[in-house]
Amino acid sequence: MEENELLSQIRRIDHLGIVSGVARKIRLVEIVDEMIPPAPQRRVTVEEAVLSLVLNGLGFVSRPLYLTPAYFETKPVGTLIRPGLTEEDLNEFTQGRALDDLHEAGLSSLFLHVASSAVKFSERGTTFFHLDSTSFTLSGRCPASEAREENDEDDGEPEVIRITHGYSKDHRPDLKQFVLNMITLHKSRIPIWVEALDGNTVDKTSFARTIQSFLPQVKGTTSPMLFVADSALTPGRRSGSCRARSSGSRGFPRPSGSCVTCCRRSRLGSFVREERSFRGFGSARWAPPSAASPSDGSWSFPSPPGNGRRRRWPGPVAREKKALESSLRALFSTVFSCEEDARAAWDETFGKVRYHRASECLVSEETGHARSGRPRKDAKPEVQGYRLSGSFEPDPGAINQEHQRKGFFVVASNHLDDEALSAPEMIALYKSQGTSIESGFRFYKDPLFFADAFFLKSETRIMALTMVMGIALLIYALAEEELRRTLARLKASVPDQKEKPTSRPTMRWIFQLTDGINWMPSRGDPSGAIWMKEVQKKIISFFSPEVKAIYGVP
Repeated sequence: MEENELLSQIRRIDHLGIVSGVARKIRLVEIVDEMIPPAPQRRVTVEEAVLSLVLNGLGFVSRPLYLTPAYFETKPVGTLIRPGLTEEDLNEFTQGRALDDLHEAGLSSLFLHVASSAVKFSERGTTFFHLDSTSFTLSGRCPASEAREENDEDDGEPEVIRITHGYSKDHRPDLKQFVLNMITLHKSRIPIWVEALDGNTVDKTSFARTIQSFLPQVKGTTSPMLFVADSALTPGRRSGSCRARSSGSRGFPRPSGSCVTCCRRSRLGSFVREERSFRGFGSARWAPPSAASPSDGSWSFPSPPGNGRRRRWPGPVAREKKALESSLRALFSTVFSCEEDARAAWDETFGKVRYHRASECLVSEETGHARSGRPRKDAKPEVQGYRLSGSFEPDPGAINQEHQRKGFFVVASNHLDDEALSAPEMIALYKSQGTSIESGFRFYKDPLFFADAFFLKSETRIMALTMVMGIALLIYALAEEELRRTLARLKASVPDQKEKPTSRPTMRWIFQLTDGINWMPSRGDPSGAIWMKEVQKKIISFFSPEVKAIYGVP
């Protein structure tokens, strides 16, 4: 009987001890407690509810909020959060009230306090920042947003978001949505600013407002700050005006496509334009408006395009060739009534192509007899119509011009010191978005993350839950960076999916490797005892003392 009772008290701690340990390292509970003092009548404080939400979100089991007690039934709540706390305490009402308190305290400023504590343990630096946005689609009704939409209430900077239709980055224009702006550190997924906005928010206006809201919160920072974003943050109000300026510059093909914006802290009107490279890059420097010409800035192009690695570009040319061959087959089988009609059809066909040109065009007479049957000996054939024949070839000039236009990097910034930040460094700065803010958005939209679906009807709670999701991403990214840094320093490794050593594992894989770690009560020891395999004990030894203390690893 005692053995069965002991087995019933065994809990699964798995990777959640890593999450809780990193949260203790960045003082998550203490920071939230300083901004939202605990209410004496509540058994669960706001900071403890936030930690439980983070543990739920990083459990990767896709559990919505109202199933949180069921999720913690098999977890050692006292070890992970606070001794004496049970899973029944972590119910939807407790967490709902905590989300309301978070919104009242100011979400972005609260998150910045947590992120500032976490950044101290990162080695990424605080000079370059990535800014971007994404959208979250929602189903169901949001009465408050619908009422505001019917009354057409819009105060410019709403404290409560409006869930409505807008440009859907999830390609679901049929659903309502809200927009999330986020700022991350360079070459990392560590977020330092998250901000939920209306579903119809436009990046061209929201990016500048986000930076203007962020900068006053970091007044004590003396180092220069540069922001990397897309074409929504430009010197003019429309990115098209910037595109027109660069197209008129001597020695550069006209760039098109996506822009990247690199904006200094003191001047919000700088940007970097980036194209997918086939040949190399050039650099352009943007000088902001001066006192002499306050309405406009100027461009300078200090270097010609580089001769980088050339990539093949056969796609558009091959598709046009195939379409042109099909059109000519139909054209050659047509009999025209006159020679002028035949040549007009030929000109019309080649007037639509871009990468090919006609090399030969022949118009021949189609002769025959008007009556059926055997013609008389003295009958002469009559002209029945005209047929076309000819050939075509690639146009090297047009192909090369398009090749250069498509494959050119243009780097523009008001950071005019080319030695301090060269064009190749700016391009590398932009390309790092794929491993920083874009991967952060992929984390947000992971189907196993609780952000995949919002089971909330209150806009304020949705905003607060968005901030909690940002804290979960912060802890996840910081834990991954800490582990990789420790492995590199010790020249150690962990096994990957193919049982080969790796020194750069993802935290998702580490979470899988630590699956099956059990917690059990121990007589005289309130922290209990942990059972784990040797490889799991080795992995835990690479983390901070806060994590090792939870698992009992020296």
